[in-house]
Amino acid sequence: MKTQRAEQIKELFKREGYHALVCRTPQHVVMLTGYQPLLGDSFCIISLNAANDVETRFAVLSDEMDLVPPGIAVEVKPFAVETMDVIRNSLDAAREPLGELLQNAGVGRGSLVGYEGAIEPLIPAYTQLSAPSPEMKELLHMLLIGGEIRDATDLLNELDAIKTEEDLVGIRRAETVALHGFQAARGAIAVGATEAEVAAATYAALVQRGYATEGTHHIQPHVHVMTGARAALAYKAFNLTSNATIAEGDTVTVQMEIGVNGYWAELTRSFFAGTISDTWSNAHRACVEAQDAALKKIRADANAHDVDAAARQVMQQAGFGSAFKHGLGHGFGFQAINHAAAPVLHPASKAILRPGMVHNMEPAVYLDGQGGFRLNDNVAVQTEGNEVLSSKLPRTLDWLVVQK
Repeated sequence: MKTQRAEQIKELFKREGYHALVCRTPQHVVMLTGYQPLLGDSFCIISLNAANDVETRFAVLSDEMDLVPPGIAVEVKPFAVETMDVIRNSLDAAREPLGELLQNAGVGRGSLVGYEGAIEPLIPAYTQLSAPSPEMKELLHMLLIGGEIRDATDLLNELDAIKTEEDLVGIRRAETVALHGFQAARGAIAVGATEAEVAAATYAALVQRGYATEGTHHIQPHVHVMTGARAALAYKAFNLTSNATIAEGDTVTVQMEIGVNGYWAELTRSFFAGTISDTWSNAHRACVEAQDAALKKIRADANAHDVDAAARQVMQQAGFGSAFKHGLGHGFGFQAINHAAAPVLHPASKAILRPGMVHNMEPAVYLDGQGGFRLNDNVAVQTEGNEVLSSKLPRTLDWLVVQK
């Protein structure tokens, strides 16, 4: 168990009256323990022992037993959904080991146990993901005779919002891998190249350099390339690469979400193919100045809407107010894109920034029929000021204008 995370759990358990949490979605298990289940079929039990120490127990698919890092749990029990004698679903297969683990944790009659309730956007670690379900709730009711179960969504979101130092190590590793991806994207951009060719080069770099990065065992790359008029649509939720050809002077927006061992970075750079017009030069300047204005406001106890307002004022004064079509940023780290993840930097936000919060910062200009430009960087809130986690990723025109 992460030291900082254990202290947060003890504080929240005491405040809310919980005796245990039961989680199975990979993003929550990563957040709580640092272990990334691949299929989402494993079960993680977080509880307090008699000495008020946090203990972790896992019921894990037999195939994933060797993925559980040594020393992070007091007990790990395997189960199988398929053998040569039987095929069954994960809830049926895990029932017996999960019951034993709850009993060993001292969780039962009189206990209050939290479970994953409202479904947040889920990050699959593999080709499929088992999600929380009513059947999961029924299983806990059956195993916890005399106990109480409660939707722990608010508690999990509160834990998710504050990253520990161990979490920041994981996020910084993802930022490092992302840099190699953008370097590859820049190298592939040329007049006459296609969005698909740029995306392919970027994916290849993320996978190759990602697995070559020390401490990496699982890479999840996602790349979206949109050029010309298509880049004006990059604010939508369905950014999709096509086989469109890059033309002289086009904006080429490269959006990237990269997961490394379950920790995420979410970044964007818009490049220019060969030449840049005055309009896009002004858009670039406005976005850089908007980021700088926001960074002067980002610190502990700042109002998130004030941070958004500082950036938005710059965009409006530059004549791009209506072309900046979304909030300045949102939280990330255990998932890439959840616009409701704390802290939300938006004109309507009521969030207060806290030390350990991590969010993106993405001023942008979208001009219908012409193109789009976005600078998306990642920031960690500190007690005094902030840390730009993506500071090594250039944002200057001499790097963004690609001449070949």
